[in-house]
Amino acid sequence: MTLGAVLMLSCIYLGKYIIAPLFDDLGTPAAEQTLANVQNAIATHSIYQPDSKELLLAGSKAMVESLNDPYADFISPQQVRSFKEESTGMRIGLGLLLNSESLIVFPKPNSDAAKQGILPGDKFLEIDGEDVSSATPAEILTLLDGSSNTSVDLTMQHGDGITYRCVVKRERIPALTVTDERIVDAEHGIAHLTIKSFASSTPAELDSALTRLDALGMRALILDLRFNLGGQLNDAVAVVSHFLKGDIVCHLRPQVGEEYDKYADLQLSSHPDLPLLLLVNEQSASGSEVVAAALRDHDRAVLMGTQTYGKGVFQKVLSFRDPDFVIKFSAGQYLSPNGDLIADNVGLTPDFAPDKQDEIVCSSIKSWRNRIRVPQKYTKQVENLFPDYTDVAPPADAWIDAAISQMRKQMN
Repeated sequence: MTLGAVLMLSCIYLGKYIIAPLFDDLGTPAAEQTLANVQNAIATHSIYQPDSKELLLAGSKAMVESLNDPYADFISPQQVRSFKEESTGMRIGLGLLLNSESLIVFPKPNSDAAKQGILPGDKFLEIDGEDVSSATPAEILTLLDGSSNTSVDLTMQHGDGITYRCVVKRERIPALTVTDERIVDAEHGIAHLTIKSFASSTPAELDSALTRLDALGMRALILDLRFNLGGQLNDAVAVVSHFLKGDIVCHLRPQVGEEYDKYADLQLSSHPDLPLLLLVNEQSASGSEVVAAALRDHDRAVLMGTQTYGKGVFQKVLSFRDPDFVIKFSAGQYLSPNGDLIADNVGLTPDFAPDKQDEIVCSSIKSWRNRIRVPQKYTKQVENLFPDYTDVAPPADAWIDAAISQMRKQMN
């Protein structure tokens, strides 16, 4: 009996303290458990006592960066605000445009800054009690930066020398993704507008721009998607919806799950018969290619320009809290309504190819696209105070001239 007991205890000891650990080492736990074990081991035993949130961020970033995915990205807590602003087309701020001398060119109409009496030509004297009378625009903008619905205490000076104090609330201000809407051929009613990117604000901006152009006699439209690298797919679909009658915009082929379709929203179909010509170039990508392919496949537009970028994939975007970070990675492929793959590094071939423009011309066109239009309410004041801002004419653009010529042919 004694020998049997000893043998039994020996077996228990071997199984518990020698054999079992051996099998644990040879086993392969789930990936999630392995990651948790690594994080726990480092957090517990490292002499450097790393912060658990920093470990989580570093691990997440490393996983994203390990992908062979040129479009994957890790957005850190410090970058989340800018990422969200870009995605929504809304900026947090006071809605003030400053010139190089730190004078206010104009406030956004109906902003809290305008309601508090800030006018074109006003000068900053103090921001939250700090003297900024000789500060640069960059220094002033840094002091004005802050979270939404917080306020900033300003001491200002009107152009006539009268000083005043006001408390202005920071708001969500549209960044303007739709710009440069104008009639470029009054005789034929040919209009032009640019879409810089696709954000949550874009569909409403497009509505307003089309309404203004309708009032000016628009009968055809040059839709400029040059340098538009994409943005939010749903907002690109909403843009297409203005010019279709509920048709398929694109097919999506995800990595996980069945292929599915995105349809134009019939309720947004405001200009389904308006003649269209799209300008594209090698920096027209992603959502721009979805828009261009959809309108061409449905015989609603012709394309003019150079071969597009060829970003044939869409991203999955995941937001996390505590810590605040975002990851995005390619999760599937785009196909045009006709079923053509918008292949990587191939892109769309335009129907018409004007001469390629040099870098200087492209730079001036991009600068003009980013120019903020003076609100009608302040036109006279800005013309008197800042003639250099209002007297600038659009740059010479041979592609728009070629588009006008082609559109005239299509309308005859």
